[in-house]
Amino acid sequence: MSMERTPTSPTPYSAHLGIEIVETGDGTALLRLPLLEHICNRRGVVHGGALASLLDSALGTAVISSIDHEEWCGTLQLSVQYNDPARRGPLVGVGRVVRRGRHVAFAEGEVTDGEGQIVARAHGTWVIWPGHPDGEATSS
Repeated sequence: MSMERTPTSPTPYSAHLGIEIVETGDGTALLRLPLLEHICNRRGVVHGGALASLLDSALGTAVISSIDHEEWCGTLQLSVQYNDPARRGPLVGVGRVVRRGRHVAFAEGEVTDGEGQIVARAHGTWVIWPGHPDGEATSS
């Protein structure tokens, strides 16, 4: 694994939501999302799409931390289970790779609220391919 490949800052979309990358490791990631007004409904509950984005980012960052510098990945499938309304922050998203092959990785994770309660869980599948996000393929 190359440390250059492991992200230290979120994508522009994730940054717009307020997602912060706190820690990444070999197949793991911990992200944080403050409870911001623009991600909540009128009753102060975090929108499900923001939770799904936090989970996609946490699991995807975990996968990225497990691949070589010459590889990249993308989400193939993400399944989210919402357990409880998220009303207390900050929210913490944890992702971990549970299995990785040459071309596919499987990850799982959860989001906890400011009181440590699990408010959502996810599992997903990522495709892994040679090359860089800018489309530049590596030599084999």
